[in-house]
Amino acid sequence: MEMMRLVTLLVLVGVLSVPALAKKSDEAVQDTSSGSMSFTEVIAWPFIHVIQPFFSSLVYPIAAPLHYAIENGVADKAVDLITFGEKRNIFIYPVFNLKPGSSTMIGLCYRHRNLFYQNDYAVFEGHYYANSDFDVKMRYSKQSLFGKKLYGLVNLNIYMDRDNGFTLPVTKESFKQADTTINAGLRFGFPITESRNLNFSFGSELVYHLADFTDTKDSVLDHPKFPIEDRGLYQGHFEIPFYVNLVFDNLDFPYAPSKGQRLSLSASYVLTSHYSGITADDMSIVGLHRSSALKDGGKNHDYVSVDAFYQIYFFIGRADKYVLSAKEGRKTRKFYTDFSLNEVLRVWRPENLVETLFEHRVFAFQLRFQGMWEMEKGGAPYSAFPSLNARFPLRGYTGAWVAPFVLGLSTEYRWPVDRLVDGVVFNEYAMISDKINSWSKDHLYNSWGFGVRVRKPDMYLFRVQFAFHSWHGLSLILTIAPEFR
Repeated sequence: MEMMRLVTLLVLVGVLSVPALAKKSDEAVQDTSSGSMSFTEVIAWPFIHVIQPFFSSLVYPIAAPLHYAIENGVADKAVDLITFGEKRNIFIYPVFNLKPGSSTMIGLCYRHRNLFYQNDYAVFEGHYYANSDFDVKMRYSKQSLFGKKLYGLVNLNIYMDRDNGFTLPVTKESFKQADTTINAGLRFGFPITESRNLNFSFGSELVYHLADFTDTKDSVLDHPKFPIEDRGLYQGHFEIPFYVNLVFDNLDFPYAPSKGQRLSLSASYVLTSHYSGITADDMSIVGLHRSSALKDGGKNHDYVSVDAFYQIYFFIGRADKYVLSAKEGRKTRKFYTDFSLNEVLRVWRPENLVETLFEHRVFAFQLRFQGMWEMEKGGAPYSAFPSLNARFPLRGYTGAWVAPFVLGLSTEYRWPVDRLVDGVVFNEYAMISDKINSWSKDHLYNSWGFGVRVRKPDMYLFRVQFAFHSWHGLSLILTIAPEFR
């Protein structure tokens, strides 16, 4: 971990020092070997000659096939194949996850813009898994409701997961639990300012959890530290969250941001029903011998949850914008496709790096906090606890922790590999705690890694990344979900 802190510091110093060097002419850069070097040039030299080429070589095995696809029009042809309608406003495409195990999945996604009215958007997505589980997601949204600056959204989701589970708070100790979840929601939002940078939304959902025992009997938990009757394990219950959300967003591009900030504050009060209980016969099947049926423990199961994050992006370079033009994309492509010895010596010269790569760089930071407060201690359901996992993000770990309070800081360094592709190096820290005023280094975790993200300025496509925790473990990330919320 100390090594990663040192590397992060060196990268930060090097990156922030390069703009001063980039302002010099090509001749000035070339003459540094014969003349005296300024302090800025001395600091920036390792970054230009060692660190940035090393970063670029890391992402080359991933970036090269993407370059080929973009250069030969494969991406455009693929978009044409999945685009339908006279106005090209319908997208139908397959989705899949080839990770071995029960998470192996195939599915289909249908997206339709302007389905019933102008400025509406409908999404239907279904997935079928190797163990016969499935999930269905439906969402419909409409801008300019009733001719006003009002946004509305309805959604319906169904998840059937026999391999689901729960994790004990402030640990990674997990237990299997089959879970069917159905939720339906309604949301409204509107801009507070004329610039639409500040927006307020509110809404509610009806969530039904139907949990049950799995076929794996030795994974059943029956312990007073996490009581079945108080936490809703292996039984059904309803949750009705009422939430408000305030968002400030002045990013220049939604999915390729290089400047600006994004702040989101969300708070929910969740009404939770009594648990349905478990019959004595069902408990005896899994080895829990009770003289009578198990009933709700009688505690108040309501809780309050908060999710807040702050993102800020710094653009470093003299280019007008981070997103490459077609001409710049062709020029940058040479850094990753022309790998003959002569081309390497020509293209990877420091002055060319300064001219091209160093004019389009971004530092991205995210600070995120999640918290949960019980109305009665020990009464909130297992589903109430925030999770610390790859989506938080803490990408170097394949498992997850849950805790009442989670805090994390993520840092990313991005540079353009092509018009649609970014190279990424990231480093992130996160902590968990069972008390809001008590944080310990014993629960401080770090992950780091590298990869690429494929996006348009207004559309996120996917990312491929390799993540590690400390110098251990390896997590391969291939997903259509962005790194940050």
